[in-house]
Amino acid sequence: MVLTRRKPDPKVEISTAKTDWHPTILAGQIVLVSTQSSRGEPYAASKSWLTIVATNPPMLGLCCKLSHRTAINILETREFVINIPGEDLASRVWKAGDSVSAEAAGHDSAGWTFSPSTRVGPPRVLECRGHIECVLDSTKRFNEEEMIFFGRIVSVSVDESLLKGSTEERYRALRALVFLEPDLFTIIETPRKVDS
Repeated sequence: MVLTRRKPDPKVEISTAKTDWHPTILAGQIVLVSTQSSRGEPYAASKSWLTIVATNPPMLGLCCKLSHRTAINILETREFVINIPGEDLASRVWKAGDSVSAEAAGHDSAGWTFSPSTRVGPPRVLECRGHIECVLDSTKRFNEEEMIFFGRIVSVSVDESLLKGSTEERYRALRALVFLEPDLFTIIETPRKVDS
């Protein structure tokens, strides 16, 4: 595929608030984060503010509001699991919000099948296609409401079917969700190799 170079558009400064970006210019993958309380009660909530932050040791960063059950559980137990849902779970994942209103409405962990993790206490969500088990390494608080949790990756597992076919076919089979705006997502379905 040959892409033609287009003339750059004039640049326009916009708000620094991500909620004002239409389209968003920094999309994030949607995941289900599973945790458990200090009493062993499992919980799962959708998140999209996460990224790999180091390769040795393997670490990721997850941002969350301190008032959310996810943050409370991570601070109590120092462990969490990032579960990777596919497109088939989009509507269920959207309802798995992490707020007091979501918990009160029964949307917190209802209907998920929890399965034991291999290296941490919080369970994996069986319906998801991949799982990244993490132990809390450190945190950084940004304000009264938000904190980033740095998790050391201690185990990774995927559905066996995702290990078959070419790399491009594996991404198409994963059909990972990407958050764009509160009611808008896309999926990774057209992976392409860079022309050399």
